[in-house]
Amino acid sequence: MALLLEALFCLIVAAVSASLTSDYYQQLISQETAKALTYELPKKNEEFRTGFESDEINDYGEYDVVIVGAGTAGCIVATRLSEIAKISILLIEAGGEENDFNQIPGLWAYHQFSELNWGYYTIPQKYSCLERIGGGSSINGVMYVRGNYKDYDNWAALGNRGWSYKNVLPYFKKSENSQVDGDKGYHGIGGFWNIEYLLPLSPLYDNFVNGSLETNLTFVDYNGRSQIGVTRLQINTKRGRRQSFGTAFLNNARKRSNLKVVTKALGVRFCFSIEVINYHCDKCHCVAFKCKNQRSKRATGVEFVTNNKKFRVRARKQVIVSAGAVNTPQLLLLSGIGPRNHLRDLKIPLVADLPVGKNLIDHVILTLIVRSNYTAPNTTLQQQVEQFLNGLGTLTTSTNVDGMSFFNTRNNSAEGPAIQFAMASPVSTDASLFQRTQNYNNTIAEMYSKLIQPQNDMVWYVVLLHEKSRGRIQLQSNSPIDFPNIDLNLLEKQEDVDVLSEGMEYVYRLLKTEAFKKLNAELLDVPLCDKNSKQFMECFIRNLGGPGNHPCGTAAMGPDPRKFVVDDKLRVHGVET
Repeated sequence: MALLLEALFCLIVAAVSASLTSDYYQQLISQETAKALTYELPKKNEEFRTGFESDEINDYGEYDVVIVGAGTAGCIVATRLSEIAKISILLIEAGGEENDFNQIPGLWAYHQFSELNWGYYTIPQKYSCLERIGGGSSINGVMYVRGNYKDYDNWAALGNRGWSYKNVLPYFKKSENSQVDGDKGYHGIGGFWNIEYLLPLSPLYDNFVNGSLETNLTFVDYNGRSQIGVTRLQINTKRGRRQSFGTAFLNNARKRSNLKVVTKALGVRFCFSIEVINYHCDKCHCVAFKCKNQRSKRATGVEFVTNNKKFRVRARKQVIVSAGAVNTPQLLLLSGIGPRNHLRDLKIPLVADLPVGKNLIDHVILTLIVRSNYTAPNTTLQQQVEQFLNGLGTLTTSTNVDGMSFFNTRNNSAEGPAIQFAMASPVSTDASLFQRTQNYNNTIAEMYSKLIQPQNDMVWYVVLLHEKSRGRIQLQSNSPIDFPNIDLNLLEKQEDVDVLSEGMEYVYRLLKTEAFKKLNAELLDVPLCDKNSKQFMECFIRNLGGPGNHPCGTAAMGPDPRKFVVDDKLRVHGVET
């Protein structure tokens, strides 16, 4: 009898606890989504101004390694280095801590309008109408896509030893705790980063797969032997909660005594020692300067701002910058590493003349709305939260995507797939944030707000994978308080438009398959361009094609310092880091 009462008591406690947890998440979601609708993204690093303009520089001590940026790369590097107990590490991160709200992948659109997002926008684009940028594993779409093996092999072909797919695959496997049914030999178990499928599958998943098979694609594991084909999406979540690199890697490493993490700390420049014949300049000047007969330049520390104070920390062994495709070039430029003429214009003394900020690349995404005869069931917030707490449902994945495909086109000069295509089932289209996330102009936003029916409309994404257009990042000023100028130069090359046009042709083919005829699927007409015109496709792409929020390339890797910023060991050319 006593055992029965004890069991009953445990069940009651568990039920009450689950109810309290559900109530907490419902309240959290209601509060944070309401905030996101009116949240204004920052236009400067204003919160760091007081500390940066301070004349007093405080000593922050000395560490073996100083890392700037706790994003994707920084979290992994800090975690792996901290496994060596004798190495002391300081990790500096401008952002704050993650929270329960950003652990809900299905609310990723709201995460874009929160303190987790830098708030960067591109400068007005000459060849495309959309301007936006964002990303990061704490607010991204949790889609686990390694890239094509030929991308890595091409890196190796440029002279980057150790970067072929054969070389990097073991590190992917080491990091993974894969729950997917993938190709043997391509996935790992026991790593920090959990990879799983969305559960349950959407009712339209079979239509997507069968329709893709009708277009002669085959079913593949896109992170396995072959990427070209149709596939089930693999996502970096754990029982439905986001697995950012902070939660997956850094949270484990922070328990170690040899790693210190400082958040809300903005790196403002690197410190250098410059050795010359018969003379050694001040050990740690944080503003570069000229010395005659320079022989070597070594990064010896970092100047950063936190809590309205300016600090300088010294690095005994190495300084590592892993601040992303925007902030890494900004920090290098502010420190005197970059194009000579650009630095001269801003009166920043030159340390190394390198193409920092050039070669900016981003995927181009066409976001299409497709009407169907399927009506998604109404679910209350309570039902969604209860599913989420059990690792299920639409809150466990961004955009409700569970199917994806990769294919090539006639106009693609690059090897590997030219287009990535994804389908989000109804319920994922949230009209309240659609305009803000896409940054459409008022005309397009108004049209979509009148057209979208969230319970019936699918969102189809056509993604250009190997864009030929190149942009650049430059400083607005010599102050880290000012955001850099970001010019993606989207769609400048006609080849990019031509490949996306073929991606659109595939959309029309897919709509004609039996699988999608059953849904009466049709692309919503956006009356911006003349459908009978030969220029219709190009007009459509240039008006609705926007950044994929996957910027890269601004500190490119290669052996030639005239073309690249770092070598194959990720060392900045001409500078000891």
